[in-house]
Amino acid sequence: MSAPSKRNTIPWAASHSRRALLAIAVTLLACAPERAPAQQVWTALATEKIRPAATARADRSARISAARNEFEAFQVVVTGPATGVRATASDLSGPGTIDGVRLFREGLVNLRYPSALDGATGWWPDALVPDVDEVAGERRNAFPFDVPAGESRVIWVEVYVPAGAVAGEYAGSVTVTWTGGSVDVPVALTVWPFRLPSTASLASAFQLTYGGLPSAHGVSGDAFATLRARYGAFALDHRISLSSHDDGQWNDLSHFEAVYGGLMNGTAPTQLPGAEQTSVAYQGRTEEAPLSTWASFYRARGWLDQLFHYTCDEPPLTCAWSSIPTAAATVHAADPELRTLVTTDIDHATANGVLSSIDVLVPVVNYMEDRPGTSRAGNQRAKYDAFLAGSSRRALWLYQSCMSHGCGGTVDMGSPSESDQYFTGWPSYVIDASAVRNRAMQWLAFRYDVAGELYYETVQAFSGGDPWTDQWRFSGNGDGTLFYPGTPTKIGGTTHVPVASIRLKMIREGMEDYEYLKLLVDAGDGALAREIADGLFPRAYETEQPAAALMAARARIAARLVALASAGAPLPTTPTPPAEDPPADEPTVPTLPVCTAGDTACLGEELPAGGCGSGKGAEGALGAVIGLVVSALAFRRRRTS
Repeated sequence: MSAPSKRNTIPWAASHSRRALLAIAVTLLACAPERAPAQQVWTALATEKIRPAATARADRSARISAARNEFEAFQVVVTGPATGVRATASDLSGPGTIDGVRLFREGLVNLRYPSALDGATGWWPDALVPDVDEVAGERRNAFPFDVPAGESRVIWVEVYVPAGAVAGEYAGSVTVTWTGGSVDVPVALTVWPFRLPSTASLASAFQLTYGGLPSAHGVSGDAFATLRARYGAFALDHRISLSSHDDGQWNDLSHFEAVYGGLMNGTAPTQLPGAEQTSVAYQGRTEEAPLSTWASFYRARGWLDQLFHYTCDEPPLTCAWSSIPTAAATVHAADPELRTLVTTDIDHATANGVLSSIDVLVPVVNYMEDRPGTSRAGNQRAKYDAFLAGSSRRALWLYQSCMSHGCGGTVDMGSPSESDQYFTGWPSYVIDASAVRNRAMQWLAFRYDVAGELYYETVQAFSGGDPWTDQWRFSGNGDGTLFYPGTPTKIGGTTHVPVASIRLKMIREGMEDYEYLKLLVDAGDGALAREIADGLFPRAYETEQPAAALMAARARIAARLVALASAGAPLPTTPTPPAEDPPADEPTVPTLPVCTAGDTACLGEELPAGGCGSGKGAEGALGAVIGLVVSALAFRRRRTS
């Protein structure tokens, strides 16, 4: 692999006309028609869900963009009839080589009930069965598969851009074969000249409780602990922390350090180098002696800021309000810096006299900005400022719940009632919510300036049924289940591993979006970061947005980061700072204007109306932004070679 450039300055084309010609050329290449095979093979964004009834589209190539140390994906769709479908992927070549492109078959689950008015019954894609899994490196049974006539099946293609990758344009292909034919799908990747951190900037506590893995995988003892550590590392590569390390030996701290210490100190076998957990939950009794032992153990290893005591969940449902001050006093007597966490909002905490006992306050997202006509209508974030100013130990997190789809159930919808309408449009991790809504929570975390996210469970459906066929829990499909049990019986191979859902991938995409926004704030343009986030998701209950609009927003952030970096603004996670000033004859990067999705003339380049066809204005704008940056990178290589 080529060494990264010693310079971080990205000169742009010397004239407006050159930029225009290059952007138009990129757009025309992306839009060029290709001969379609008898079996239709086409591509789609990762942030959309392709159901079996989807009809073939004209898109027959993939263009993606990513930062260094980022995962990015797209989908290759086969519309049948086709038998014996297989896929292989080449490395991506450019200024360096990016290998390890991973392929997955999208498994389908048949939903009997809609999660909400904006959900639906029938077959939905969710489980991602690996060709070669990313945990044990074993060949699994993703391929071959058959596609019935008139139906579509999907291959998920995932690229990891190494932290040291050279910025620029890369190309490769995915080859799809079937009985009697094959087709190559061209892939273009733009690597941005900035890097994402391995440890998530947005803290998280996603629970994985004791019974799920033994029930679904049939493991116990040391095998249970080993598998639980695999799930933990797999979660870190999806930029979340599984906060409950309970494998039946929760009270043995030496066992915890031996099995899970790598997850805490960045030495676990993750693809993201040095990734660390951002949180871990105390597992013992609320008594001063064991609390003090845990706090001392974690403090000695520099992990105390990751430890919290889950003092109460949704009071008064699981505990009396009056019990919170007593429990908090015990926790703080054990160690004044050990944090208490309660899932409630500031109004309830204040009204019940417990606010001063809480260190990490976690309101449900609905109560951060509720619908008009409710008691918490409008943005409530300012209410928390005084609480946060009261102690450096305090933090504000968010969580989502069945209030995103309706806790009372939607089996018999009947006429759409006002209450049913309420449970639409919120960020949601259910299967039959759109991929954009699966990805929206972390954008809202940025919008409301919170420090973390809590989610109550990740393997809820592992107990009491088969998650591969039924995830109906708490009146939602997939509520509390983000993994699938990758048993050898189900996916082949010999090793038990976690299997990701598309929803878990969308959470990782959202966490990476958060890093983009944070980088833009750190680089000095927080106003634009907030404008973009507010424009994409203006309110917590308005997250049903087009996937192309989200991708265009992401591209605007990336383009601005490139412009700021080349103008000399510091990017904290850029590996190599500028080593020298650009030559006098090399143009300075202009500040990109603020563009809206679909405004193809905003960048000063007249593009074909609608990008690559009717209704694709946002994708056309995205292609123009990528084209401009690619041109700049190419120009830079010419000047520095």
